[in-house]
Amino acid sequence: GGFTVDGACSSSLLSVVLACDALAAGELDFVLTGGVDVSLDPFEIVGFAKTKALASDDIRPYDERGQGMLTGEGCGILVLAREADACAAGLPVHALVRGWAYSSDGASAGITAPEIEGQARALRRAYERAGYSIGTVGYLEGHGTGTAVGDKVELNAIRRLLDEAPDETTCWIGSIKANIG
Repeated sequence: GGFTVDGACSSSLLSVVLACDALAAGELDFVLTGGVDVSLDPFEIVGFAKTKALASDDIRPYDERGQGMLTGEGCGILVLAREADACAAGLPVHALVRGWAYSSDGASAGITAPEIEGQARALRRAYERAGYSIGTVGYLEGHGTGTAVGDKVELNAIRRLLDEAPDETTCWIGSIKANIG
């Protein structure tokens, strides 16, 4: 069967999380998952403009000059299977998903008001599932909205986990969003 997931900006990642849950539970053996974004609805752009989420020039994730995002269209699809099953079938393994999680920011937050603890909770759960500390990671691919509120919350959630980590490392963060919208 197939179904659609709507988690706003996290829809594609949420589809991967749900696929990993189904694989781990033995409900599925092979999954096509991913996301498509096509801006067909003018009200979406109007909504982003009203919330001041659109940049007037360049996207600048994690930059004090960040003033928002630019919309983009595209799709990405992953083929997922348990590692043992992929190897037994002679399929190439390009990457392993060691940990995944999600969380809610709670009742007081919304799409325009993310909260540090909700994002930190999801990160903490993912690293616990993966079996290693965020302090061992050298690079994080972030959401990088380019908005003052969104980026600040994301960076503070990551900082909170790094401060809690028993390991110390230099951890770079980036976001491909600035390259593709």
